[in-house]
Amino acid sequence: MNLYPTKFGIRDLEEFSGVKAHTIRIWEKRYGLLAPDRTGTNIRYYGIDELRVIMNVAFLNEHGHKISRIAAMSPTERERLVRDTASAKDPVQDMLNKLKIAMLAFDEADFDRVTSLFEQEHGFRAMVEQLYVPLLERIGVLWQTNAICPAHEHFVSNIIRQRLIAATGALPRTDATDDRTYILYLPENEIHELGLLYVNYLMRARGDRTIYLGQSVPEDDLRQVASNRAGELYFISVLTTHPVVSEVPAFLERLRALLPDRRITLLVAGAQLARLEPDSTPAGVRTYGSLNALLSALHELH
Repeated sequence: MNLYPTKFGIRDLEEFSGVKAHTIRIWEKRYGLLAPDRTGTNIRYYGIDELRVIMNVAFLNEHGHKISRIAAMSPTERERLVRDTASAKDPVQDMLNKLKIAMLAFDEADFDRVTSLFEQEHGFRAMVEQLYVPLLERIGVLWQTNAICPAHEHFVSNIIRQRLIAATGALPRTDATDDRTYILYLPENEIHELGLLYVNYLMRARGDRTIYLGQSVPEDDLRQVASNRAGELYFISVLTTHPVVSEVPAFLERLRALLPDRRITLLVAGAQLARLEPDSTPAGVRTYGSLNALLSALHELH
């Protein structure tokens, strides 16, 4: 149980580091790696410095360094070895660990510093796909196990959202020469737009004409947009929580009935789409069980 925003129980350390609580206790007792405090009711808890230590120790141990050697190092020596090991073997995991720490401390400056360094070396797309996506996936697990609170998820999501919007706005304006328009939106009550923002960025980066409508768009508004656009139209949506799995077939049928024009194709992605029977999808609707599957399909359309 996470006791305070930056105070953690041993199960929280386990969730963040991947090291079993039993092993952490052994390392603590045998090597004195951690120095937990206690609450007034004698419950042990750890601060963010202890969390940083255990994540660094776990990282080094995973990459072949013996725990006895790691424990004998000073904090400065240990951090230097983490940097050297990350540079040679696993820079992404090291960056992800640093982002988790920045998230827990609500440290936007440190979060930006880490991601900016990675972007400078590897580019914006690599930053999104190799850092942001795995981090968000891990945050989902941590949130479900109560290792973090919703504020941590909102903190990270909003930083990423700002980065995606800024990167899209910085792209040079291009006027597509064909008569095809892509309209990106989320259905009513769906507010998880990071995946859709990234799709919009990629499409604009390659010169496609997109209209970005964003979160929780009423269905009648889609018909309004379609009536005001000539040419071939592709409506793109990414489902995360809405509609729920049991309502997806009816949602797709309703969507096709709302936009029956043959010049319109509906592209809908989301994990729940992977469970649909192929013959249950209406004509003119294409479904994808993941964001990557949608991106691959869009690449083939280009």
